[in-house]
Amino acid sequence: MTEKLKRVALLATLLAGTASPALTQAGPQWGWRHAPHGYGYFSGVEVDRGKVDAAVKQALSKAIKGKTWSTPAGVKHTPILVDNQIIGQLWEDADLTTLIIGAFWAGPWGVNVELVKDGKVVGMVWVKARPAG
Repeated sequence: MTEKLKRVALLATLLAGTASPALTQAGPQWGWRHAPHGYGYFSGVEVDRGKVDAAVKQALSKAIKGKTWSTPAGVKHTPILVDNQIIGQLWEDADLTTLIIGAFWAGPWGVNVELVKDGKVVGMVWVKARPAG
């Protein structure tokens, strides 16, 4: 019994020694600030709201809705197409001409823009917009 107790104590000491440095780190090393190198959410690019609005309105004026499909969880996706290229998607049925342009942020391949209907985000589009300045 004494030998077994010594092994348990040694195992507990070893586990505590390896876990304590991880617990003393300043927060987790995952999440929105710790993306893989080169793919973070901070682009450092400021895009003018007027340019984004104009780009989205122009894209939506030429856009059509593609074929709706559902995930296994039942979430519906309707691609938004311009010249047979997917530029966004809807999660609820909505008329493209009546959608309101919501929040946006610059990403590595353009600007991601929320599409809003009745105060609810119902989709996203991706547009190219030049930085402010």
